[in-house]
Amino acid sequence: MPSITLRADCKVNLSLRITGVLPNGYHTLDSVFLPLPEPHDLLHIAPGALPGLELTCSEPALDPLDNTLTRAYGLYAEAASFAPPLRLTLEKGIPSGAGLGGGSSDAAALLQYLNAGAPQALDANTLHAVAARVGADVPFFLQASPCRVRGTGDRLEPYLPGLTGLWLVLVCPDVEVSTSWAYAAWDDLTKRGSEATETHFRFHCLNDLEEAVFPVYPELARIKREFFRQGAAAAVMSGSGASQLGLFRDQRAARNAVDFFQARGMRTYCHELSC
Repeated sequence: MPSITLRADCKVNLSLRITGVLPNGYHTLDSVFLPLPEPHDLLHIAPGALPGLELTCSEPALDPLDNTLTRAYGLYAEAASFAPPLRLTLEKGIPSGAGLGGGSSDAAALLQYLNAGAPQALDANTLHAVAARVGADVPFFLQASPCRVRGTGDRLEPYLPGLTGLWLVLVCPDVEVSTSWAYAAWDDLTKRGSEATETHFRFHCLNDLEEAVFPVYPELARIKREFFRQGAAAAVMSGSGASQLGLFRDQRAARNAVDFFQARGMRTYCHELSC
C-alpha cells in the first residue's frame, strides 16, 4: 500500500426533516446533503510496522482505538479479507460536533483507499453496505455529490437544489453539539413514537433539530438571526449543529457576513454554489 495524503471534505445539510424513529432507536431522515471543500481533514497514510491500523490524531480527544476510522478499517477487513498494516495520522480541519460529517468523511476516504489497493476490490453495492455499517453519513461521502438522503442515511439519490449563483457562508462557532444528545432532546421535546413515515418532499432550508438545540445553545440561534441581519435569503443549522449556514444572492453581502463573523473569532468559509 503506497504512502499518500488523502483529503476528506465536509458536508452541510441544506434541510433536515425527521420522518420517524425506528424500534432500534435510529432516526429516519429526509435531508439534502451538499458536499463542500472547506473545511477539510487530511489523512496521512503510510505502511505500518505492526499488524492493523496505528492511528494518531491532531486532536488528542479522539479515542485512537474506537472511532470511525478504526471501525471502517475493521469492517472492510471483515468484508474483503484485506487488512494491510497501516500508520495513519489524521490532521483535523473539520471541527468536531459541528454537524459537518468529519468522522464520516474520514471513514469514506479510508474505505476508498483500502478498496483501491485490495487484491479483490469490493463492488460498489458491497462497499456501500460496509460504509452504512460504519456510520449513517458514510455512504454519502463515497460519492460526495448533492443528494437527497433518506432512511438512516442509506437511501441516496442525486438531487440538485437549484442554488447556482448563490453564495453559501458557513460559520463554525467554538461550540460542540453531541449528535446523540440532539436527537434524544428532540425525542423528549416531541414525544415521537417508533413509527417511521414518509413525508411529501419539497426543498426548504429547514432543520427539525433546531427546536431542540437552540433553547440549550442560544448562541446558535443568535448566529442564525445575524445571518438575516446580514442580508441572507435563508439560514439553517447543519445536521445536529453547531455549524450554521446562510445563503446569499449578493457576493458583497456574503463577504461582509464573512468579515462580521470572523471579526468575532468564528471560523467562517464562503463558497460560490453551482448546483
